[in-house]
Amino acid sequence: MMLLEPVPNVIPLQVGVPGGIELLIILLVALLVFGLPVVLIGGGLYLYRQSQSDRPASEEVEALRREVERLREDIDQLNDEK
Repeated sequence: MMLLEPVPNVIPLQVGVPGGIELLIILLVALLVFGLPVVLIGGGLYLYRQSQSDRPASEEVEALRREVERLREDIDQLNDEK
């Protein structure tokens, strides 16, 4: 008859830590899981805001140029009065 001896609780002396290629894969997966949705949402919001603009950018630039010209004329008038 064989007697079974109890196996002592074995604690590993070394814990498995991911090395170079494993860390690279973990970082790539984290980038895909967290970074890609942020980029897609940000790009979508940018496109949405551009499409909701009241008027095209060229019209806005033209309006700003007219405003700057009007302000310059006002400054010139004030300088002439002095």
